[in-house]
Amino acid sequence: MLQQTWTSRCLMKFYAVVAASPTSWESHKIAERIEQRILNSNPVMEAFGNACTLRNNNSSRFGKFIQLQLNRAQQMTGAAVQTYLLEKTRVACQASSERNFHIFYQICKGASTDERLQWHLPEGAAFSWLPNPERTLEEDCFEVTREAMLHLGIDNPTQNNIFQVRRRDTPLLFGRGDGQPLS
Repeated sequence: MLQQTWTSRCLMKFYAVVAASPTSWESHKIAERIEQRILNSNPVMEAFGNACTLRNNNSSRFGKFIQLQLNRAQQMTGAAVQTYLLEKTRVACQASSERNFHIFYQICKGASTDERLQWHLPEGAAFSWLPNPERTLEEDCFEVTREAMLHLGIDNPTQNNIFQVRRRDTPLLFGRGDGQPLS
């Protein structure tokens, strides 16, 4: 688990215990549900916002602000998570031994045959904007990302729309400059 994720989890657990009154089991359960929802968002945020860099295989390229919402009795009633990319240029350019955002590798390695057809993603295609695809990382697990998206209420049809990167009716494939994959 990411260090910042672990720290966030510890702080939320601490606050949930301190904020919940000893007689209020319901407010404790609400706090646990909020905490779990925030934690379920981490695989999604890491897939879309983390990349393999020179120093770290799972380097966060985004910032995250978690706002815990409390009622007048100081009990946790909700939360808001704001994220922002720190390195948008990574989509188009990476250092020679680095990789793009995890989600692109997850899609290429984890898409089913049917999804590949639907998303116009040829089997074994290499793309100039996805360097070092031969490196296999723990973070390349597409199913974990998809499952986390389901837990957050992002159904399969919506996921397919997200993963289907297209421009009008033409597949958006980056490669040699003519829109075709490298291989």
